[in-house]
Amino acid sequence: MATATPSMICATPTPSHKGAPKIDRSFHEVRKAFHAAAAEEASRAVQHRRDVLAHVGLNSFSADMHEQLEPDDWMHTTGRDDFTAAEVQLAKRCHGFHMELLRLEQTPTASHYQLIHYDVPVLDPKTHILRLHGLVEKEMYLSLADIRSRPTLTESVLMACAGTGRTMQRKRLWAHVPWGPDSIGCAKWTGCSLADVLKEAGPLPSSAQVIFTGADKGIEKGEVQYFQRSLSLEDAMRGHVLLCYQMNGEDLPPAHGAPLRLIVPGWYGMASVKWLTSIEVTAGGWWGHQMDAYTFKRVANDDHAVPLQQLPVRALMAPPGVPEFVSRTRVVSPGRIQIEGRAWAGAVDLERVEFSSDNGSTWSRAVLGAKNGLFGWAPWHFCWEATEGTYILCCRAFDVEGRCQEEPSEETFNWASFGSTQPQQVYVKIDKTVASVGSHMDLISEQKAAKRSLQVESGLKADYVQALYRAPGSQ
Repeated sequence: MATATPSMICATPTPSHKGAPKIDRSFHEVRKAFHAAAAEEASRAVQHRRDVLAHVGLNSFSADMHEQLEPDDWMHTTGRDDFTAAEVQLAKRCHGFHMELLRLEQTPTASHYQLIHYDVPVLDPKTHILRLHGLVEKEMYLSLADIRSRPTLTESVLMACAGTGRTMQRKRLWAHVPWGPDSIGCAKWTGCSLADVLKEAGPLPSSAQVIFTGADKGIEKGEVQYFQRSLSLEDAMRGHVLLCYQMNGEDLPPAHGAPLRLIVPGWYGMASVKWLTSIEVTAGGWWGHQMDAYTFKRVANDDHAVPLQQLPVRALMAPPGVPEFVSRTRVVSPGRIQIEGRAWAGAVDLERVEFSSDNGSTWSRAVLGAKNGLFGWAPWHFCWEATEGTYILCCRAFDVEGRCQEEPSEETFNWASFGSTQPQQVYVKIDKTVASVGSHMDLISEQKAAKRSLQVESGLKADYVQALYRAPGSQ
């Protein structure tokens, strides 16, 4: 099966609309279809989570079991102070979300996480053409003006990278971006319905799969490739997938997929192909590298791997107080502190969020607000009476379908270290000294704890060290 390449797309001089006239649907019809799709996605998300847990949940699989299956594995590490130069390089190119901005309903574009597999393509929006081809009644070449002329939706969409929480997995894959829980963002995306464009092209009866190709080209697992992902025709036609050209009310910036990208609300971020050049409708059976790579596996070659699709339930908090520069230790004055955060569950409604100030030994119910969209996130807060001392703060969320976050465990394992929902930990010192600018505080112990060789010398308890450095990005 041949898929279009950007060079093939650029060879097309002008947009072409052969065949039936464009399907004309009102905004209200498109919006109604989006709502219906969200309801269906919610149901599918619940089943997807069951499938994931049945395959790689802690009750089904563990790091020790993996050790028995792949004793010669060299792709994983159990260290948290041994990040390789390759990981650091990826982390510098692919930045995370600024956790303090969980106080905002809309993530500023500059603070939304980015995962860029290869290089950022520089594409001219004035000449960019999207080719829709394959098993369709009519092949289409769409300019950005064509796409902008269609009924528009603007939706708040919580997006999370598949690798969210990778470093929370003690035995982690090191040949990827070392995300903590910070590979997230909730922006407003503007575009048109993919389903309407596909309907206009007219999928043939034998069609079953839709392949999306981006302009970003590179090498992965030894294969030269464009970034490509696929959806089943059913998923692509559901009514929630968007062809987007704006983010937060502005034209897409280059690093976020300009001039055109896919947004698949409620799914992990890898489904939302950036720098979109081609949509190919096929009979199915294509399983490219980015499809195989983004699966929950027990071992490198797993015949029963579960593809990553819908998002699980999750809560995060904005770290309170102010940070120490190196360790990111949070320091707060004693008194009543309002802890704030956000929670999400894809298209599923949230039921509650809980807060803990003792590393999860006890939990209290937080005040939960409304989601900012069908696929958005919801604010929560908790008033904490803090007295002087050292604390580990945590939060967790539950949705109305009974889904919850994983319990913390050193045995949690899936091969690519995907999709951890273990609760965020935030290490906090309550100390009145921080109220006085110019005062001095000794946080050398927290700095030393970053290095395994100095942890004993630091004097910090093991759970404090874990909270500080288990998941960079939490603080």
